[in-house]
Amino acid sequence: MRLPPYPRALEEWWWEQATSKWPDWGKEKLLNSIRREVVEQSDRFNKTRSFEPSSYGSRDLSILSYGNFFFPRTWQATQYGLAEAYGLRNWRVPTKGPLRILDLGSGSGAGGLSVIHLLRALGIPNPIMLEAFDYSGKSLATMKNVHQACPALWPKSSIKTRRQDLRDAWPELKPSSFDLVLLGFSLNELSEGDSPANHLDWLMGVARYLKPSGVLLILEPADSRTCSKLQQKSSALTSEKPALHQHAPYFNGLPCPFINGKAKYYSHEVRKIIPTGVVDKINAPLHLETRTVKFGLSILGKRKADPVPGGAGVCRLVSPVKKTKGTLSFVGIGADGKEYRYEFQRRDLQREEKNQLMALERGDVIRLPESLQPMEEDRMRLSSTQGMEFLFVPRVSGEIAA
Repeated sequence: MRLPPYPRALEEWWWEQATSKWPDWGKEKLLNSIRREVVEQSDRFNKTRSFEPSSYGSRDLSILSYGNFFFPRTWQATQYGLAEAYGLRNWRVPTKGPLRILDLGSGSGAGGLSVIHLLRALGIPNPIMLEAFDYSGKSLATMKNVHQACPALWPKSSIKTRRQDLRDAWPELKPSSFDLVLLGFSLNELSEGDSPANHLDWLMGVARYLKPSGVLLILEPADSRTCSKLQQKSSALTSEKPALHQHAPYFNGLPCPFINGKAKYYSHEVRKIIPTGVVDKINAPLHLETRTVKFGLSILGKRKADPVPGGAGVCRLVSPVKKTKGTLSFVGIGADGKEYRYEFQRRDLQREEKNQLMALERGDVIRLPESLQPMEEDRMRLSSTQGMEFLFVPRVSGEIAA
């Protein structure tokens, strides 16, 4: 599955906003100011865990630094999540009438606008209505400005914003009215210091707004603690009344097997992305990772997950592909919800097959060849990739879109 690259129009818009905001600053002064803010934001997300309204979204430098550096990362991560809901998990968009999206904790719109853009790239013709909640009025205003400035990226779409701290009581929304509810890297911010029971009550409240065919798409930062909490919450939601059904990251409504004890790996995606030219310039002295994006993922819905037969013969990669003297191997979760190690004997593989395996990414879903041989309870051996099916192997196109 090919995903559209990050639009050049957005890269240029964000940089133009920064240069026009401080016209008297030279290029290097502007870049250095953005770099300092990028480091501060990275620490805020990863170290201090500070999510008060005053700490983000209230200053122009904060918003514009995010837009030029982090916005493309969030955009591309969200594309991967939506691509799985639509391309693998059979999310059923309405056949007619508007498609309605609720973006909770939208910030300046990287997630929600990415969703609209990808839906258009996938050929979805419906009018799209996006409703966005965030505690930052400045961020919401910026989201509107982005939407208005680049209409070619999302034709026949409209957005409505509402300044709202999601931890406070919400204004009433019509139940069962949204096709997609997006929580893009915002659930962890709400959850800081709150009890697990409150988390579940809050999420079940969110689920009330889903249509019967709708899905709840949650993306979270990729640290092990946050990802484990996400999978624990997702599993708990399947036991609530009325229950939600887990569609992803694994199969047949089964929970993440890593939540029940210590494991070498944990559930998260590692995907290649393409940094913009502006990102490369900002990052030159910082040496931050800009060519991959890591994130936790959960997709839930009111309807049951589509059945996926195959046991160990279908798997989602949860590790990188490892190259040893005699094998190429990776760890995956099978359609039966169990963890397996898959080993390909290198002596039996052609060069093209080796390259094919080494190109796999954490999060890819494949059907293994019939040559699959159980060696132990959780260890499988293969001699060839012939007959292997790529059920979900999304890749971003190779350049920034003009």
